[in-house]
Amino acid sequence: MQALIKSNELTFKTFNYLKVNESIIEIPKLNKNELNKTSDKIEKETLEKFYENIYGELPEDILKLNKEYCNLFKVYQEGNKIINLNTSEFNNQLIDSHYILAEKFESINIILDYTSDEDNEKFRSSLIKIHAKDESKVNLFIIQDDYENQISLETIYAEIGENAVVNVNQIELGSNKLYTYFQGDLKGKHSLLNIDSVYFGSGKNNIDMLYNVFHHGIKSKSEIVVNGALKDKAKKIFRSTLDFKKGSAQSVGSEEEYTILLDDSVSSLSVPVLLSHEDDVEGNHAASAGNIDRELLFYIMSRGFDEDRAKSLIVQSKFSGAINNIKDEKIKEKIWNKVFQRMGE
Repeated sequence: MQALIKSNELTFKTFNYLKVNESIIEIPKLNKNELNKTSDKIEKETLEKFYENIYGELPEDILKLNKEYCNLFKVYQEGNKIINLNTSEFNNQLIDSHYILAEKFESINIILDYTSDEDNEKFRSSLIKIHAKDESKVNLFIIQDDYENQISLETIYAEIGENAVVNVNQIELGSNKLYTYFQGDLKGKHSLLNIDSVYFGSGKNNIDMLYNVFHHGIKSKSEIVVNGALKDKAKKIFRSTLDFKKGSAQSVGSEEEYTILLDDSVSSLSVPVLLSHEDDVEGNHAASAGNIDRELLFYIMSRGFDEDRAKSLIVQSKFSGAINNIKDEKIKEKIWNKVFQRMGE
């Protein structure tokens, strides 16, 4: 039996007839499937802390789903980790939870690499919580190359302390239906959040994204940059809210989303929201979607490239910043090969 859950709900709603205030997600019947990976041993107190949702920072439906059906739970407190996660014919449901706990002065680098096989329909719900305490640093890379027959949910929450830094890179290159949710709370003075992500939709892909960034601490700083490309009949909706709370004076935040439309048959919606409860702040937001610049295309083609190759080079230039942040050369090569494949090279 299938069920409906709610996610990606705007905190500051607009007119209902626009149908952008929230997303209703149809999920398959779930079972608590066993995986060939082992969960970490978790203390009860840590588990309770992970699933608490006192201020509604996470979608309640997804929190309940992961709590009930979780079949992989990992905790990260130090070092560099690469976690490869695959859905297949025998493991067609992945309900994974990840708790990143960066203590004071600690630095943690995590790569979550999601792939799937070409076979039956699959479902994934990934829940990630980051607690970056004062003076800590977290680098999180999410690489998603799930196959076309999969529904994927990615839900991320980050709490950032004084002088702490959180960098998030999402490389979204797969899934038939993809729902990503991010909320960041910059709690401490001089806290810093950077999001640099890319997505590529083709076929009948449906990409649904939401980013909430709340500035609480004085002199906090955030930057969201998302670059995407759509072709065939792909659809995308991008929601973002940048909210300066009382007490966040002298903070700076920006949200930017740029989409290259490779075909006239695609659909692209963007809903940027900027809110402020402080006077002495700087907030910027920008969103654009359009076809490739013809003059730029002509210029590249005049250098000996055919039209398809020229378009591919333009997409690569938009994606290179986020992808080149990844230090693992094998993973980076795999990502670029997927981009080339999507562009028909």
